[in-house]
Amino acid sequence: MAETASWPRRLANTGYLAALARFERSVPWWPRERIERLQRHRLRSIVRHAYATVPFYRDAMDACGLRPDDFRTVADLAKLPLLTGEEVRADPARFASTDFDDRSRYAYYSSGGRTHIRRLVYWDRASALRRVARAERDRVVIAALVGQLWGQRQLFLLAPTSLSMEGRDRWDRQTVTSRWLARRHLVPPETPFEAVAEEINAFQPQVIFSYGSYADQFARFVADRGLAIALPKVWVYGGDMLSPGGRELIERRLGCLVYSTYQAAETGRLGFQCERRDGFHLNVDLCAVRLADEAGRDVAPGQLGEVVISNLHNRATVLLNYRLGDQGILAAAPCPCGRSLPLLARLEGRTSEQVTLGDGRVLTSLDVLALFRVELRAALKAQVVHPGPGVVRWRIVPLPGADQEALRRRLVERGRDVLGDGTRIEVEFVDDIPSTPHGKFRRVVTAGDQD
Repeated sequence: MAETASWPRRLANTGYLAALARFERSVPWWPRERIERLQRHRLRSIVRHAYATVPFYRDAMDACGLRPDDFRTVADLAKLPLLTGEEVRADPARFASTDFDDRSRYAYYSSGGRTHIRRLVYWDRASALRRVARAERDRVVIAALVGQLWGQRQLFLLAPTSLSMEGRDRWDRQTVTSRWLARRHLVPPETPFEAVAEEINAFQPQVIFSYGSYADQFARFVADRGLAIALPKVWVYGGDMLSPGGRELIERRLGCLVYSTYQAAETGRLGFQCERRDGFHLNVDLCAVRLADEAGRDVAPGQLGEVVISNLHNRATVLLNYRLGDQGILAAAPCPCGRSLPLLARLEGRTSEQVTLGDGRVLTSLDVLALFRVELRAALKAQVVHPGPGVVRWRIVPLPGADQEALRRRLVERGRDVLGDGTRIEVEFVDDIPSTPHGKFRRVVTAGDQD
């Protein structure tokens, strides 16, 4: 559990974030040239910092004959080695700044994105705190869709151990929060859908937050049973994709507006939708983005490419020219909403499989990973083999030196607590979990899967 700051510090943090939030609301509307000036300023600062304090970048620049002054625009970042999640996961200390230790940084464990390779990423505390204010860029859009800025009733269908909820708990302990700002209610995703429907009717939220795959499943449950339910004005999803059929069901039959943001442990809030809800405006002043082919060359707008990011504001783990693992298409024209931030017209690759428990409940693979997030910190790779209802077999590539028997015991005990006694938990340790011939890594492998 995160430590709680003193009241004077919490008040100071709250005042600082309130002032910064006003600034952040304006950034997406700046002229493109002004955004690029801010981007170049942050680029020069992070490159100097990386060369001075991050072992990997000092060695990489020296090997290429580069110095920080050689990086004048974000296009120059392509001179650096193209990184993968496997490299960062194998040796996170090489990418961590020596300016920070555990007293001045937070540890985040990514879900692995499209590659499912979990990474340890540090955020310096100042940058992590500023992420709260920078979320104002999409918070004002949600408020416009809801028709209410303050005091929203917000329901979270997320595991308490998910990155989102851990972050919210952390900042509640660093700032002063009030029901006047928002009334929040958490319902764990393993809760049976019938009970979730009752919670929604009792709380009557204006906004619901969940993974996209969860929204898909719950909407079909409500529609199939013809339930009378107090659904919110806006359903916000992230983490993985919502199917086109699920979106249509939620919006046309159930009457909710569907909204999404784009984020990762490595980047913070990478993009957000505007009121049109068609594509993601990219926060390129905070995190430079380019789309690349397999060889690392830029692809033109309108063409599918892999998302390559350079985080310009986190100083604890520095990631420049880094393959995020997702695929997308950049829009060729500005968004009609008038915001100057470039638009990711399409995002592909973030999907989730389903796990059926012994009592009939169905969880998405992202929810399963979130429920076991703490235990899986000792795993390099993790996959669920799901031969049928009521069986969860963990296939684990442990970190070097991990106590395998202790990890096995923790996974079984955690499974009993969150999945119920009717679900059998098995654990298998392996040397590697290869991708399929098509380069896909499944979080969940079922009896009917064919590589």
